[in-house]
Amino acid sequence: MLNILLACLLSTSPTSANAIAPNLVETDGGAWMTWIEPVNKEKNITALKCAKFVEGNWGDATMIVQGNNFFANWADFPELGVAKDGTLFVTWPQQSGPGAYAYDIAVARSDDDGSTWSLMGVLNDDRVLGEHGFVSLVPEGENGVRAFWLDGRAMTGDGHMGEGGGDMQLRTALINDKVQKSELLDDRVCECCGTDAVAVDGEAVVMYRDRSDDEMRDISITTLGRTPKNIFADNWNIEGCPVNGPSMDVVEDTFVAAWYTAPEQNSAIHVAFSEEPIKISESVLGRVDIVVTGKNKAAVVWLEPKGEKAFVMLATVSEDGTIQNKVEVAEVSHSRSSGFPRIARLADGVLVAWTDPNREKGISSKFYAN
Repeated sequence: MLNILLACLLSTSPTSANAIAPNLVETDGGAWMTWIEPVNKEKNITALKCAKFVEGNWGDATMIVQGNNFFANWADFPELGVAKDGTLFVTWPQQSGPGAYAYDIAVARSDDDGSTWSLMGVLNDDRVLGEHGFVSLVPEGENGVRAFWLDGRAMTGDGHMGEGGGDMQLRTALINDKVQKSELLDDRVCECCGTDAVAVDGEAVVMYRDRSDDEMRDISITTLGRTPKNIFADNWNIEGCPVNGPSMDVVEDTFVAAWYTAPEQNSAIHVAFSEEPIKISESVLGRVDIVVTGKNKAAVVWLEPKGEKAFVMLATVSEDGTIQNKVEVAEVSHSRSSGFPRIARLADGVLVAWTDPNREKGISSKFYAN
């Protein structure tokens, strides 16, 4: 159980002013963080960087890549994956054409614990000038990761947010010494809700917001060779994408999922260890992330509006429905500029990171001990 009395706002940060889009992934008792930040505003040059959090401290920031073709987005952020042998892979949205939503998914790898990076091309194996993003990476094999992403190759015109024609797809591919051929998992999914993936008994599984023919947009789970299945029938009928994807985690035999929903405008954040969900908030912002912290226990973060303010929230949840240690981690903005708070499980607690409303600080983080 997390001890809120042992919370520590980290005074140092590896990020610079105006950094956005933090993302966290656990590794060997610590965590990696990726983010993007401006390098030269006049020339529109943006950098993708990473840093490692170990034994209570952030390491130095390392440049992965920089350029003027980043698709910098509050919701579609870079993703880092760690293979079983320690090889690092990272993906990010990269503009592919003049259209507002024409971008590919670039891929790079590091064989020296993030010190240097080599480009591997793009993840999506099509030449369509459309949307490709919202990637999740999970280890597969000894030296690779499996990628899941939203793929707009079947969409026509400006298909973003339900405009234009065609459907957004969910696709997958293995990345190891090269990017392997992609495979279709679901031919009609929500257009811009993030995905999440874990390995269950050695098999890579992805969770995402599905989209039925009659615009029911509930959360589904699938993997290669399996028919997608709703994890719970929220029956949320909505014409446009809510930009609010699910999160999940698994440790040994404890599996947990968290997601935002709002059927008939009744907004809620649900956490589920089994089939029956636990409502932890009626937040209208959502943006959840969750990690397992013990046997049938988890820690979840989300954004909670309170009057004219909004807060990054943290709580621990048990399978029996007990909700404890609900705390305000930090005050943020109601707007999209707050992005998505992220959480990672460490050997001795959890690490939370978020886009700070004080843009001189860039990204802030806080550690909560067990």
